[in-house]
Amino acid sequence: MDIKVIPNEQTPRIQEVDGDDMCEYIELHKEKLNAFILYADGREDAAGLAANQVSIDGERFMVRAFVLRDRTGGSCKMIINPKITEYIGIKDIKAEGCLTWKGMNIFAERSRGVVVEYSEMDGHRYIGMFKGFEGQIWQHEINHLNGVEEDVRPKSERPLPPKSFDRNEPCPCGSGKKYKKCCNLLI
Repeated sequence: MDIKVIPNEQTPRIQEVDGDDMCEYIELHKEKLNAFILYADGREDAAGLAANQVSIDGERFMVRAFVLRDRTGGSCKMIINPKITEYIGIKDIKAEGCLTWKGMNIFAERSRGVVVEYSEMDGHRYIGMFKGFEGQIWQHEINHLNGVEEDVRPKSERPLPPKSFDRNEPCPCGSGKKYKKCCNLLI
């Protein structure tokens, strides 16, 4: 299969899959999902890659899935039909690289952590909490699947530095805890 990243185009929204149809959905797209994961596994320049960022045999791959690189082992796993169920902590503006917008930055507001519900190739549903850089990747790739329009800027532009907070002050997220015992733990 011929797989290529589609450059310089916003990604279209992909509808969520009903939980009852998940196994059928995976089976229907299994051959292309396996080819997509092999393609993404061979790319060392990405932490994640959404299906709708690529074309397979000349057609945009409109499947609600993305590949996530394991930061420890370096291998990839397929994430299917992900949904953020909770944003955790305060938000910062981040500058992110993206295979769609090579040589540019995407500026995006990101929570310091997220709780996500998703499936893997086995069809089972999972729930996980991801924070820091890994949480940022989940938010970035899910935005691709949701068709969120990116704020694309030249690499030379930098976001404002994250707000600094006194460790012993109340956390700005409103939890009632001190910053050092709350959102600071998500950095």
